[in-house]
Amino acid sequence: MARGCFGFGNHHHVLPAPSSKTVMSGIISELLIYIGGAIWAGRLLLLFVAEDKKPTIGSLDGLACAALISIVIGSVLPLWRVYSYFQQEMDLSFREALQASLFDVRIGTYFLMVYFSALVALIIVFMKRLLLIKRWLLLGVTLPLFLGISGTSHAASKHGLLGLVLQTGHFSLMALWVGVVFVIGWSARDSNHWLSFLHWFSPFARLTFLGVIVTGFFLMRQSVPLSEYRNAWNVPYGQALLWKHLLLIPLLGYAFINGTLVKRRLQKEPAFDPRRGLRFESLILGCIFFATATLSNLEPPDLQTLGPVMPMVWSNIVLLLAGCISIGLLLLTYQKRLPFLLGSLFSLLGVSLLYIGLLYTL
Repeated sequence: MARGCFGFGNHHHVLPAPSSKTVMSGIISELLIYIGGAIWAGRLLLLFVAEDKKPTIGSLDGLACAALISIVIGSVLPLWRVYSYFQQEMDLSFREALQASLFDVRIGTYFLMVYFSALVALIIVFMKRLLLIKRWLLLGVTLPLFLGISGTSHAASKHGLLGLVLQTGHFSLMALWVGVVFVIGWSARDSNHWLSFLHWFSPFARLTFLGVIVTGFFLMRQSVPLSEYRNAWNVPYGQALLWKHLLLIPLLGYAFINGTLVKRRLQKEPAFDPRRGLRFESLILGCIFFATATLSNLEPPDLQTLGPVMPMVWSNIVLLLAGCISIGLLLLTYQKRLPFLLGSLFSLLGVSLLYIGLLYTL
């Protein structure tokens, strides 16, 4: 959510270059929003799923409230930087700086949308009446909540309505799919009805994942055209983008395990507990969140200054082959019923080898 500038009336005020402390604060802010948004969306979606089509998870009202609080805290952190700029650099009083931050700046307007949407959602969560329409009320208030979150993104600030629509769709699809993985993986009390759960969630996950890829592709094109994708690896933004994309490979491996292979195993071994697989999938998703948060706090590259990447040599090719083999061991560890942690370590090793092999000539 970091900005090089922000709208103020009909003018733009340039913020000073962010320090390492500011960048880390921005990354933490993004992580709080991503994790909170995913948990909130996953919990909301599961309210619409019949009890016999999901494991036992209970009400989880406390988790839903924690998710909303996480979103608000994550949204207020970048606003603090704007407020500090007004108060320190423009020498405004507390009241003037607060007013300017909330009402005269784009990020402040969207923060208010997030804040009031989250507040209304909290009220609805604690309502003891209107239980039959409660989930629909929560769905209604989630729309402006996610719109407010997406409004502070690079895409919305630089590409207007198109960027806002793409970012909202990208974030919403991600949150729905990842949220179910988080909530079921870490909050399910048992593995009852798991086959019934996979019957609807597997195609749902494929569809939302495809939507995330498509919207993400168009968002990427706004900053880095496909023709410049490899050249962008010369700058931190492109390197973070590459790391994020490489992490999708082990994620697909876990999706195949937790969807297809677990289904086959449960049909043969009804006593098998598949929850641990979702938990390790969520750890890979957490790494993708971190890469995305880092990406959001880096300025997109100036395409005119990008130089060519060094050509591949044999040492790079060896690293790439080793990386592919290491990621492939993820499936082997599951087939041989080795610990899930071992598969995750092989995945991270493989991604690291691919990253180094693509970036550097050794």
